[in-house]
Amino acid sequence: MEELSSKFGILAEISEKFPKNKKPVLVGGSAVEFYTRGTCKSIDIDVLGDRDSLEKVLEKMGFSKTGRHWFYTKEIGIEIVGDSTEGRRVNEILHEGKLIRILSIEDLIVERLNACKHWKSQYDCEQAQVLAGAYSDKLDREYLRKRMKEEDLEMELIKI
Repeated sequence: MEELSSKFGILAEISEKFPKNKKPVLVGGSAVEFYTRGTCKSIDIDVLGDRDSLEKVLEKMGFSKTGRHWFYTKEIGIEIVGDSTEGRRVNEILHEGKLIRILSIEDLIVERLNACKHWKSQYDCEQAQVLAGAYSDKLDREYLRKRMKEEDLEMELIKI
């Protein structure tokens, strides 16, 4: 759990540098790792946010860029995978008193199913199933169906 805590500690420190509505949004495997409390692991931190602003903050904090990733330590890399959360829901959580924005469970399931379908990634299929199972009583199923339809994932719903 220490690795999990340090990932979110790093993200919380980065997020502190931005106003509330401009904070980066955690997506991808580390978001799954958060929601599954470390059951599913990720090796990097994927975020959505303004690339130029994020890169400036990362540089000021002492991160260095190697390929697509920004590293402070060689164990944890940060990748800026996009800039918009338009059409998606974002949850806000407090980590050690600091606000972190994270993609909703429903949108994360859609993200994982897209990888499952288009990249033929069995691991992403399994992550979608784990999330859907763990949060089945909390999911906004109407919103999930709408998002899956938008992404042409109706058939993937059968898998979860």
